[in-house]
Amino acid sequence: MPYLLLLLFVAYPIAEIITIVLLAKAIGTFWVVLWLIAAFFGGLLMLRHHKLAVGAALFGDLRSGRLSVHSLFAVARYYIAAVLLLLPGILGDVAALVLLLPWGKLAGKNTASPAAGTYSSQGAAGDVIDGEYRQVKPDVDRLQG
Repeated sequence: MPYLLLLLFVAYPIAEIITIVLLAKAIGTFWVVLWLIAAFFGGLLMLRHHKLAVGAALFGDLRSGRLSVHSLFAVARYYIAAVLLLLPGILGDVAALVLLLPWGKLAGKNTASPAAGTYSSQGAAGDVIDGEYRQVKPDVDRLQG
């Protein structure tokens, strides 16, 4: 196992260097350097400006009792993507962009279904609005007479 980690720490930088050299030959050194600088500043901005917002959202979920594995995974994905953008390399940047894609429930899908028996929707502030319903059958005699 220690040799596997050592191989990973040696193979990843070598793969990044090979990717940067091949991409520089394909599209030009200027564009690759521009990409690496833009990715670095993007990761830096992600860490600086969203640190408090993501932490506040996570703490709000914890207080309301809605803290789940999905919300923890969303925070972890965000910070891992920011660190990968900070590191120089094309493969890490592509992995960071894949991590930033919306996945599953995090994409804003409505999970309420009629078979579930509860109907709820999320308002603009993210509050859950629950309601009850009952079916009212009209009187047939009253409609015919």
